[in-house]
Amino acid sequence: MAKYFDKIPSIFYDINNKQFTTYQVATNVFFRVAVIRNVLENISFYYDYLIKDEDTPEILAEKVYGDPEAHWLIMMTNQIVDAQYDWPLSDTEFGKYIISKYGSISNAKTSIHHYEKVVMREDEPSGILTETRFIINHEKFTINNMTVPYDTYNTLAETQEVNTYNVNNKTVTEVIKRDAISCYDYEYDINERKRTIKIIKPEYYSQIIREFDALAKVNQRLPYIRRLI
Repeated sequence: MAKYFDKIPSIFYDINNKQFTTYQVATNVFFRVAVIRNVLENISFYYDYLIKDEDTPEILAEKVYGDPEAHWLIMMTNQIVDAQYDWPLSDTEFGKYIISKYGSISNAKTSIHHYEKVVMREDEPSGILTETRFIINHEKFTINNMTVPYDTYNTLAETQEVNTYNVNNKTVTEVIKRDAISCYDYEYDINERKRTIKIIKPEYYSQIIREFDALAKVNQRLPYIRRLI
């Protein structure tokens, strides 16, 4: 059984605030480890997994490692701190969340969360099609470092704009349009992005457990995981 807190070292804690006569043994909650980045970037150590509705960290740990208590390894690998909020909601839970936040599913689907400027480019004769989205709202939810005012995209025409250019003797067709993203679609996209996680392959599980035990005793350099504090 790979219980996380059973492996964390204990410390003597002065429960009475520097009254040195009453120490108690406590779990060192400041002790942290992390999977080394090189491991997570090397496809030979892990595989991608799409979380299903019936999956929980414990159920998935049982499937992969044969031990539900190894759920901490899955969470640590994917930097999941809170399984309640960082783990994807099931369809039923997602529906309840939408209703609690927006009043109803219908209201969430008809309410606009933000607008996106969508730029689609097609290169001829290769036919390569690329799409770029510029997401603008008051909270600046965007992967782009945008400085354009929000209202600029609110007033972007709903009808698409088509432009054709000649670049290095190749024809490039650019289509620009506005896309309204509902609150429902916005929340759904956030939830779905949480579904793809990395799973450390089971053949490395025993080695990682041994390294965890070693780090709990002494701060040394190991190949798979490292101590943070």
